[in-house]
Amino acid sequence: MSTKKRMTIAVLCLAACLLALPIPQAKAADVDVSSASSPVMPLMEYISNIDYEFKISNGKAMITARMDGYVAITTKCKVTVELQEKGLLFWNTVKTFSAVEYRDFAEVDTTYSVTSGKSYRLNMTFTAWSGSDSETQTITSYTINT
Repeated sequence: MSTKKRMTIAVLCLAACLLALPIPQAKAADVDVSSASSPVMPLMEYISNIDYEFKISNGKAMITARMDGYVAITTKCKVTVELQEKGLLFWNTVKTFSAVEYRDFAEVDTTYSVTSGKSYRLNMTFTAWSGSDSETQTITSYTINT
């Protein structure tokens, strides 16, 4: 038998073995990210809690986003909330709200008129400082269809 035939048979056998064996697969755990109080959150040094509420009723988006820092550690907090509307392909920022406090908490609490028949979500950025050091947490809310 020629070397070329042996090589072809060896490649075919290898291919058959690889196709016959199951390939191990990994699957990410199902985690509910619809709220900021998800059971899996990274440990933060300056941010102790993040919470938000997002509702739309009668053409008004009601938005509350709050962060708490650690007392006597966190010196400044900033909350930035982008209200986003679904475009044809991308999410477009309609309005940005922010609050900066030189203490251990900050909160955005506002309403904004929205268009019926559109989809909206929030993109929120929470930043806390301790002196010149800082840390940031970004959260995207669930989508609300009006």
